[in-house]
Amino acid sequence: MSRYGWRHSAFAPVVGLMVSALLMAAGFVEMLLVSVGATTAPAAAELVVTLIIGVFLTTVLRIARAVPDIRRESAATARAVANVHAVRPTDDTLVARRLKLFKEAAEAGNDCEAVLSARSALDEGEMANKHHLDHALIWALPVFGFIGTALTMGAMVNSFSNALDNQADPGVLIAALKQHVLPELASAFGVTLVALFLSVLAFGAMALVERAERAGVAAADEVFLTYIARLPAKEAAPAMHGLTQELALSRGRTEELVKGLDALRTAVERLSAVESRPQKYTLVREP
Repeated sequence: MSRYGWRHSAFAPVVGLMVSALLMAAGFVEMLLVSVGATTAPAAAELVVTLIIGVFLTTVLRIARAVPDIRRESAATARAVANVHAVRPTDDTLVARRLKLFKEAAEAGNDCEAVLSARSALDEGEMANKHHLDHALIWALPVFGFIGTALTMGAMVNSFSNALDNQADPGVLIAALKQHVLPELASAFGVTLVALFLSVLAFGAMALVERAERAGVAAADEVFLTYIARLPAKEAAPAMHGLTQELALSRGRTEELVKGLDALRTAVERLSAVESRPQKYTLVREP
């Protein structure tokens, strides 16, 4: 894949802004506001809705980048289910990374299950970090909607105050309400409605992708847990084998120490017996 392909980090925002600008120029943004109940399409509302569409398209394109990886991981896991020995440890897939760690742990005499559990936790954290910006963009969609509503309502208040022009005539007040307040108010809430609807769509797409990724991690873990369960105990738990050898060696040293203590105790007992035995003394007269 080219480094400037559709999965490049700059591809999604550039395409999102370009498409949203084209939609605004073609009058689609104005029609969208009218379709949600806005009687007019103020410039501020159109600009904010254009920005919202750009952020939405950027988010969706960023989420879509994960679809090929999900398919690739699913195919690799399916091959591993059929024959785990067909997996190449050099591949950049979940099952390949687990197979490589499994072999390294077995050769080093470590606990394979603990190593695979740590690898699964790292994959979960990597997925959360990978979609951190996507969650931020989804959160920003309704925020932009409220910003657009505030801008439109601010323009409404300004137009209403200019229309009154210090006149106390009730007829002028009613005409200003009909001309400046009610249409602008409908446009303001239309911006928020568009933002909330697009945020729901983006959140749904994000939830589907994250569910598929977590299912892929769980499937890869299940493959190797099943593989470990089917192995003989000596191969499945080399760490336990090493621990058994270490305990046997420690037991041999302990037995040698106990034998030495027994010999020392026997010598001490003999020495005590000799000291406690009555001694016979013989007097010899010198000539």
